[in-house]
Amino acid sequence: MTRNTTIGLRLGQLVLLAGLGGARAVRAQDPCNAQVAQAFNEFDTARRLQLLMGALDPAACPPRGSWSTGAQLLAQTLIEDHKDSIAAVWLRWAVRLAPDLQLDTVQFLPSVVQAFRAARDFVSRTRVPEDSVVVTTWLWPAQSQGPAAPRGQLQVAPSSPPLGADVVGVGSVPQGGSTSLAPGSYAITASASGYDTVRVTREVLPGVTTVLLFHLRATPGRQVAEGPRDTTQAPPAGPRKKGIPWWVKVGAAGGIAWAIAWNAYIKSH
Repeated sequence: MTRNTTIGLRLGQLVLLAGLGGARAVRAQDPCNAQVAQAFNEFDTARRLQLLMGALDPAACPPRGSWSTGAQLLAQTLIEDHKDSIAAVWLRWAVRLAPDLQLDTVQFLPSVVQAFRAARDFVSRTRVPEDSVVVTTWLWPAQSQGPAAPRGQLQVAPSSPPLGADVVGVGSVPQGGSTSLAPGSYAITASASGYDTVRVTREVLPGVTTVLLFHLRATPGRQVAEGPRDTTQAPPAGPRKKGIPWWVKVGAAGGIAWAIAWNAYIKSH
């Protein structure tokens, strides 16, 4: 067992805050609140980290209330355990997931405040409009290894159209496949013929699989495939038959009428 003196001095206030948050939370959040409260009372660093990581799973614990407090306590625990770089990754992830996350500058150490502000600045610099076309989810381990686990996973979910994904500086990731990465922030590009290329930044957490689903947008003015053209030609028209001109027909009719009238005149005289 290792006792963290700084956290121990603040436990009473933190537990009170967690309790107040839990009283206002919906029933579905009660297990999350209880888990964060239990982490406050846990003096063994490894066990506390496991409890906090379980309470930060966004699929089980919505990112608000005690979740926010748990993320900050997790960062402080890691920083005091000399794992500043891992703490930075978790803070970046928390800020990217919950942009309205507010830091408690009263309850947490100045080192946590500084790390939080650095994380917020980093997320602000790497946030892009293309974030809206990428759905990000996380697969939490069934039995937490704690946030000090050596590596995490990045997975690219199958999508339509089929696309090529690449982790900048690392290599490609096949659709439906995953790659093992050290905890950190990574730039990922995705592209497909006839669609806009997307580049986003995501955090890979220790012991967690980050899943990306891309919905690429068609490039404006792209060529649309045309159906087969009808190459059948109509048969050539035959030679037109020449008829009797209309003026000939009119003249002939007039001549016949004149002859009949003249013949009638002769007979009458």
